[in-house]
Amino acid sequence: MKNEQKLRKATKTVLVHFTGNRETDYHQIKKDALREGILEIGFHYIIEGDGTLLMGRHQSQVGSYNSEFDEVSVGICVAAERDGMTDEQSIALTLILDKLRNDYPAVESVKYIYRTT
Repeated sequence: MKNEQKLRKATKTVLVHFTGNRETDYHQIKKDALREGILEIGFHYIIEGDGTLLMGRHQSQVGSYNSEFDEVSVGICVAAERDGMTDEQSIALTLILDKLRNDYPAVESVKYIYRTT
């Protein structure tokens, strides 16, 4: 099993992933990670269908969600479609993005990734 505990050297981007449905939750994401041989969730934050914000791996660690950006980004997973977020999810996303802008003022961009299944 892979267990990446490497610290990120630079944070240039925040990646926001949308699962495409609200039924995906922390436990399903954890189960998927284990099935792929990853001992912990690859995302740094998960926003569940009811707007609950949960932490995955520590935000200082290299993520495991997009090989192109893992080394230079913080990853957020939103259990929804981009246009189908609840008000609670939208508020949670706004709050965590504000926090990350404060934590990493050198962030160059926020990118949105849509799950294609």
